[in-house]
Amino acid sequence: MIAFVLSGGGNRGALQAGALLALIERGIRPDLIVGTSVGALNGAALAADPTLEGARRLAEQWRRVRRADVFPGNPLTVGWRILTGQGSLHAQANFGRMVHGTLPAGALRFKDLKVPCVVTATALSSGRIRLLGADPDERLLDAILASTAIPPFYPPYRYGDELLIDGAIVANLPLSLAIVRGARTIYALEIVDGMAAGGGAGLFHTLASSLTAMLNRQHEQERRTVALAHQRGVTIHDIALTSGKNLAYNDFGHSAELVEAGRRATLEYLDTLPAARPQPLSRLALRLRSALRPLAAPPAPNTPSA
Repeated sequence: MIAFVLSGGGNRGALQAGALLALIERGIRPDLIVGTSVGALNGAALAADPTLEGARRLAEQWRRVRRADVFPGNPLTVGWRILTGQGSLHAQANFGRMVHGTLPAGALRFKDLKVPCVVTATALSSGRIRLLGADPDERLLDAILASTAIPPFYPPYRYGDELLIDGAIVANLPLSLAIVRGARTIYALEIVDGMAAGGGAGLFHTLASSLTAMLNRQHEQERRTVALAHQRGVTIHDIALTSGKNLAYNDFGHSAELVEAGRRATLEYLDTLPAARPQPLSRLALRLRSALRPLAAPPAPNTPSA
């Protein structure tokens, strides 16, 4: 089983779109996709259409995304939301429309996906991981909005009787979820940039630094998971994706560049892998003859000499 595991990464999710395009271009198709936060959006979109056309469509969607599609408003509206106790810096309605536009037509629930997909969120009351996708009737929109509800930028997402927040809070790169589901080869698309607030002091800088510290701690835990997986015979292709830029969390002006950067980094990684050695035709023919040859008659028993 081949699994794609996609980390969170906010506005740098365009890197993953480029990476997915590179994998599909090289003929690498997933049997399972596990996604967290923006990786949930990218993973569900590819799971709905795991073809080259689908990967290209996802990349094109990222090239066109703008700040107002994800984080609407300005400093005045953000300040008003804080003063009126609305629980977040931005509303999630615009992003919901972006999600709807990113998913292929007809992909509304997990049962509509062509490839099994699991999305993670975090239960606000317990701090435990919450998996979405086991129920085929669950809506993709609910799962993605819950998985991307990162505080304080978005409010907690109400799902039934639960309040859910960003899955990256608990597991930014949920490799273990793919392993326990039987994955033997994993392509881990991890966005390794720290979340930036544009530099300087202040609230946004503090929030971004705190989130980065939390994700770095998770990164250490995930490396231990990788080591254990290798011991158990699981192959993990750890493809690190970086923008090379100190992007503010709401800066979507470089998405087209990031798509190309993610595609380029993935192709470069794949080029370092040893090529599969073709089986010599003579050996194949020998094996085929051996398989088709009728069983030889058992040797005659020895006759005692007179």
